[in-house]
Amino acid sequence: MNRIRVLIIDEHPAVCQALASRLDSVPTIAVVGSMSEFAAGLLGANDLQPDVILLELKTRTDGPHTRLGLDPVSAISTLLASSRGRIIVLTSYLDESERDEALQAGAKRYLLKDIDTSRLISEIEAVACPDCRVPPLKQHRPNPSHNNHV
Repeated sequence: MNRIRVLIIDEHPAVCQALASRLDSVPTIAVVGSMSEFAAGLLGANDLQPDVILLELKTRTDGPHTRLGLDPVSAISTLLASSRGRIIVLTSYLDESERDEALQAGAKRYLLKDIDTSRLISEIEAVACPDCRVPPLKQHRPNPSHNNHV
């Protein structure tokens, strides 16, 4: 069985490493790269051709000192034009406007980073199957007792 090829794009190297560590231990998933800048992630998506891209829309767009964040429609459209990967937005905070824009632009999921590992794996597996109908999004809601930090 082929493993699901996953690319991680998040501005925080520690988040990339933690996600990679969590996912690499799963027999059905192979993390093929992790990038902390969108431009590098775009090149990685083109070169590595992942099945799934985990994208933080608040990723730096222009070097290590710029924190502009990404326009959801532009970021997702650009990634979809250069890669066959299906996109899961994985973010720290729920932004309903951003979520709606991301899903309309072609993201398959919009999830918060406080998601448990088994649920994240299930979401990746559901999104990765090109012959499967991706079930409707069941929005992951933040737990009011958590502050929703990574």
